[in-house]
Amino acid sequence: MYYPREAAKDHLYNRIVMLTVACCVVLLLAGMARHQGILYALLNFNGAQTNGTVTQLEEILMNKNGKIIHYRYADEQGQLHQGDFVDERYAEHTQYEVNGPIALLVSPWMPEKSAIASQLQSYRAGFYIMAGGVSLALLFLLVSGRTFWQIQAMKEQDRYY
Repeated sequence: MYYPREAAKDHLYNRIVMLTVACCVVLLLAGMARHQGILYALLNFNGAQTNGTVTQLEEILMNKNGKIIHYRYADEQGQLHQGDFVDERYAEHTQYEVNGPIALLVSPWMPEKSAIASQLQSYRAGFYIMAGGVSLALLFLLVSGRTFWQIQAMKEQDRYY
């Protein structure tokens, strides 16, 4: 026999399960983009301009247009740090020389975090994926909590039937 109230409660349970799965997927995507997202936010918020030195230009296998640019720079305390940037389209961008200068953005809070100043916009997509994923996960958790509250209210009402 069909009971509309039980069907409504089942629908609410299904909603919680689907929101939990969606929350896990969205958090997985946000986690995959967290490196680029955090770096973009950190350097866009308070990145300091500095100059570094290109130490090596490494070829990328199976991509004749790309290179990995390795660089070295000194922070405000004089400590040396190293970084790299994978440029898939190096042939189309500014060319660098080994032992030549390179303009960098460095975080004063975390001196080991740096990026090539002209390539900071390449991390923007990772930031949007990370921020959107975290926002959607919070929204899904709020809707899930509201749904759980509705299930509890239905259970309370069932006691009086």
